[in-house]
Amino acid sequence: MKKRYYEFLNVLVTDCNPIRNLDFYKAGLVELFFISLVFIVSIFLRGEMHHLSMIVMNFTIVHTLILFLAFLLFQKFFDIKALQLIPTSSYLFLHFELLFWGSIFFGENHLAFFMIFIILSLSYQLINLLYQIVIVSKLRYFEQKQKINILQIHAIVLCCLSAAVAVITRLFMLSGLYMIIALVGLSIALTPLYLLGYAQVFTGWRNQVPEKW
Repeated sequence: MKKRYYEFLNVLVTDCNPIRNLDFYKAGLVELFFISLVFIVSIFLRGEMHHLSMIVMNFTIVHTLILFLAFLLFQKFFDIKALQLIPTSSYLFLHFELLFWGSIFFGENHLAFFMIFIILSLSYQLINLLYQIVIVSKLRYFEQKQKINILQIHAIVLCCLSAAVAVITRLFMLSGLYMIIALVGLSIALTPLYLLGYAQVFTGWRNQVPEKW
């Protein structure tokens, strides 16, 4: 099982560089995009939904400031693993922030929907991981691009479905809840890809992969 885990990491982790400033920049841009989205949507919300949305935005702003502070420390202490983990951990925290923000559009039952979103997300991550570990040994003689596409087929399908829901919602002027569901689905689909950033910090698995894999 561990060998297969190392093998699929060898396929999917295409960036062998250590964590660098660019990773902080990308994490910061995603944070700013989410803050902008929440702010714009909050303008049109009222009552409890507006209040909760502003809480999410304020929490994300604090989160972004922590990311910026970590970036400044990284310039001096770039070899500290705790700082190297910050960009990837930022994506993970932002994922749960988005899940909570998406749940507030379901009214009084928002906490129940938040838990449902978390369960769906964790289930997807587990199923995706098991699929990759099981299937990776059968891809030994495929080309690199084919290996990546097959291992990421779940993310590709879920991203396409989310995009389709968003487009249909816009074209037919359906309830905005469908757009929120599409956004949550997209976030769930992309999370495993962001989590691969941890493999750039903990690199011991590279020595465990067969040379001709």
